[in-house]
Amino acid sequence: MISKRIKFLLFFFFVLSSLLKAQETIITGRVTEVGVNSGIPFVNIYFKGTVIGTVTDFDGNYSIKTLTPKDSIYVSLIGYKSKAKPVKKGLTQIINFQLSPQVLNLNIVEVHPGINPALRIIKNAQGNKEKYNRNNLVSVQYTSYTKQEADVDNVTPKMRKWRLFKGFTSLWDNLDSLAGEESKANLPVMMSEVIADVYSYKLAEKRHEEVNAVKIKFVGMKDGSAVSQLTGTDFQSYNFCDNNIIIQNKEILNPIAENAMLFYNYYLIDSVTIDSTKCYRIDCRPKNEKDLAFTGSLWITDETFAIKQLDLEITPDVNFNWLDRARIQQVLIPTEAGVWVPSQTRTMVDFSTLTDKFVSLVFRTYNANKNFVVNKPKEKDFYETRIQYAEDALIKDTVWWRTNRQEKLTPLESKSYDMIDTVRSIPLIKNGVNILYFLFSGYKDVGPVDLGHYMQLYSYNQYEGTKLKLGFRTNAKFSKDWIIRGYGAYGFKDKGFKYNLQLERILTRFPWSKAGIQYREDIDQAGTNFNFSQSINLGQNPNNLYNFSSNIGNISKLLKVQEARIWYERDFNFGMSTKITFQNIRTSPLFQVTLDDNQFNIFSLRKYSITEILVDGRFSAKEHYVQNGNERISFGNKKSAVIGFNYTAGLKNVLDGDFTYHKASISYSNRFRMATLGYSRVFIKAGKVFSKIPYTLLEIPRGNETYFYASNTFNQMNLFEFVSDQYVQAFWQHHFNGLFFNRLPLIKKMNLREVVGLNMVYGTLSLKNKIFNANNNFTVMDDVPYFEADLGIENLFNLIRIDFLYRLTYNDDFYLKDYENANPGNKISVWGIKIGLQFSF
Repeated sequence: MISKRIKFLLFFFFVLSSLLKAQETIITGRVTEVGVNSGIPFVNIYFKGTVIGTVTDFDGNYSIKTLTPKDSIYVSLIGYKSKAKPVKKGLTQIINFQLSPQVLNLNIVEVHPGINPALRIIKNAQGNKEKYNRNNLVSVQYTSYTKQEADVDNVTPKMRKWRLFKGFTSLWDNLDSLAGEESKANLPVMMSEVIADVYSYKLAEKRHEEVNAVKIKFVGMKDGSAVSQLTGTDFQSYNFCDNNIIIQNKEILNPIAENAMLFYNYYLIDSVTIDSTKCYRIDCRPKNEKDLAFTGSLWITDETFAIKQLDLEITPDVNFNWLDRARIQQVLIPTEAGVWVPSQTRTMVDFSTLTDKFVSLVFRTYNANKNFVVNKPKEKDFYETRIQYAEDALIKDTVWWRTNRQEKLTPLESKSYDMIDTVRSIPLIKNGVNILYFLFSGYKDVGPVDLGHYMQLYSYNQYEGTKLKLGFRTNAKFSKDWIIRGYGAYGFKDKGFKYNLQLERILTRFPWSKAGIQYREDIDQAGTNFNFSQSINLGQNPNNLYNFSSNIGNISKLLKVQEARIWYERDFNFGMSTKITFQNIRTSPLFQVTLDDNQFNIFSLRKYSITEILVDGRFSAKEHYVQNGNERISFGNKKSAVIGFNYTAGLKNVLDGDFTYHKASISYSNRFRMATLGYSRVFIKAGKVFSKIPYTLLEIPRGNETYFYASNTFNQMNLFEFVSDQYVQAFWQHHFNGLFFNRLPLIKKMNLREVVGLNMVYGTLSLKNKIFNANNNFTVMDDVPYFEADLGIENLFNLIRIDFLYRLTYNDDFYLKDYENANPGNKISVWGIKIGLQFSF
């Protein structure tokens, strides 16, 4: 009897559970972004009017089930348009969503009296962030997978009908079908994947990467060599335990920075369980929409107050150039040392153009890290080689990639590699790439030779008259080891031909080493040196307008030079680079070098010869370089100081050298970041000449008589105004990034930014050089340094800078008249307004 009852009860519960399960509604799906079909993490999925909901995982997938569903399921996320779709009750179904980005409207928020519960959580996160900071690790190693994509966005249906896209209808149809039924696809222009084992020692000091595989296609690179060196780990080191996050070389204030409460509003939205850990979701918004701050959400753990995951965006309102929006999404995990490290990171940067009616560029990166090993460092010499490629890194097959990549490619991503080859042949894309290469490099690619630089095609001075110059350099199509570069120039007044020819040999690429030989005949301004090494530094302002305009006009002091040199340069893995040069320069001044031609002076023969050995060194511990063909490009040093030094020895009677002398100098430059207060740039240089030599070989501070602003230049000083044999000079400039303009109701819409600066130089001339250069035409400083002040406005129309300058010393009437008497027709301006062009975010 009992057994029958038990059987009946079991049967009853079985039937009941089956009926309940039959009525259960189960929904799975994926949320992706319109146009690219990439998953969106942390999206809220819910039935409106209920407490039933979930969030998507890092790949955009979700699953939700309920016995009491509504007619529709809703999705929402800050920065995207919300959406709803109908639900079939009692069924298991797949519902996918494609969301469109939405410009955030940061409305004024009412603040009510009382304690904001979000502030307690934020304060605890601030107090614990240093404990979880991965910079505290002695060492860390992990396997990293990085996927980078670049797409041309905003290609409208009207643009697709342009003749430039004629014949590519099937390409658009294929892209649209892969992107999804609800969207039009973007045009892929770059796709890359890198898998590497990363080893870091004291994260801020040394790192070694063993790249196991690289897969890349890019319409803008001749061979992809430069992009393959951007492994992704260089640009994904977003550490939210630091006070500031660097994006495109700008500091964005971390929502849990020490002073963040002065600039952010916080809202406690919900508490959720993530990976068995209770977390608080805190939304944050900047108090001033123009400040360099994030908008978005943080998920902070309940007991330890560590950031578990985050979803933060830079909105179009922020004073950030060439950017429609940027987004960072990150998931962090704890290590055995208690430090939290990012396991997955997604970034998206949507670059803008001057008009919304033209195409733009969207850049996406996905980074996944696994197999973390902490505080088990290798031998120190293990880290000396920064990057090392496996022999088969570029030829791994499809099966290997399918097995080892940490995220499966979407159908659109899988096809992107092949489609990029087709995109390359589109006239609009092909011509656009060539134009951009010409504008940024200054050279036009003509097969194995590049012609340029366009900023050096024309110059003018009173001796040569109109001067035309055309330069060239061979590229990797000619040779990957040898470089020939030079130029030819002709002056129409002196009817003289000038030229430069040099041959360079790349000895090794990792580490970089090169040797060269050169011969040159030309006419130069006194106090200038020809840049024969042709280094490219994207972290510096090239001063192109200043360099161009300074070669046009009545230049008072010109030198006819014949130069011959050989040199060797090499990088060392710990941040040191050196260059050794042996050169002979024969100089003939083309100006009146003495006040009294009847008195003896060293220029009585109107020419001299010097033979020199130069040793140059540069220490920049955290500078990053890539190689594009045969050219090496520096991305600048964003995190530490750069120290340089030079020693020059003059050799008398060697190749007819006229003088024996010694020179030495040392320089220091750095960028000091101050988050919401902006940043300062400092450059300091000091040097000494230990021997008596012609004043044209002494230190001549670089002046500026043009209408264009130049960095690390004395913009209100005349050319060749002062001469010294021992000196110190300093340049300080602070960029406020709109700190004040952002708070002015009408002005803030213009995204203007404030700049202040102060430049100084003090130099003296020893008695021996005063006697040696007696009766010559130059000025020596008295006991007062030269100072000039700078007040500027930058970012006019995103490109233009205007500086208002004033000489603080050497501006009295006595000095000005004395200088003009010694330099007829050459006046000094105490006040000045100069303009400049600069590309910055």
